[in-house]
Amino acid sequence: MTFMEHLSDLRLRLRNAALIFLAATIGSFFFFKTYFDWLTRPARVAYTAALGREPTFVFTGPTEPFWVYTKLAMYGALMVSSPFIIWELWKFIAPGLYRKEKRLALLVTIATAFCFIGGALFGYALISKPALTFLFGLSETFAGPLPFKIEPVVRMEEMVGFMLSMLLGSGAAFELPVVLGVLGWLGLVNARGLWRFNKFALILSAVVGGVLTPGPDILSQLMMAGPLFGLFNLSIVLVWLIERARRKKLEALAKETGADLIPSD
Repeated sequence: MTFMEHLSDLRLRLRNAALIFLAATIGSFFFFKTYFDWLTRPARVAYTAALGREPTFVFTGPTEPFWVYTKLAMYGALMVSSPFIIWELWKFIAPGLYRKEKRLALLVTIATAFCFIGGALFGYALISKPALTFLFGLSETFAGPLPFKIEPVVRMEEMVGFMLSMLLGSGAAFELPVVLGVLGWLGLVNARGLWRFNKFALILSAVVGGVLTPGPDILSQLMMAGPLFGLFNLSIVLVWLIERARRKKLEALAKETGADLIPSD
């Protein structure tokens, strides 16, 4: 294919991806209330547990609900259409790749999606509720000559933004094995170096856990830091397996050629 033919093919793929996303967005507008109900469910459970009454989400501008629902519809459309969009882009890229590169790209794509979805579900099911229970639990009543109350007034936009940040942050954190696995395959990191860094990884996991879980809630921080440290050690095993496979391949090639192709440690 000529350069102009490549551009024409790319335009076709991008047009198809845009049409798929547009159709998914239009369809998602029929489910934006379902998205809002599902996304805010941990917050509503935490609110009820902390304050003993059903929650109320407010909006401070006439257009706030519309933009919140529009944002949810677009995020939902992106999740639904992303496999089809990736497939369109893959049909443009795949002809220029070797068979080994295709297998690697497919493996990385599947692993990336799996880890991100797993991390997002982990944050939704196990992190968001304890964190929000602690934060809503800061409400209290002060007695005295001039009694007063501290009660939460939660905006729709703030609640959706909090939950989306929680899901995106935990999903991105669970990409650690994919990132380190790719770096190990490229030879930029090795299992021995990662193992030596293990004690620092424990501290960094606690720090990242504290950043991704708002508030000084120790339980939610530990629930995030523990899996992160476990994923780092899983990454060490993954990089070691990659190095082992590479070494075996070099040993087999060395036997065929009679040359010493195995690098020294």
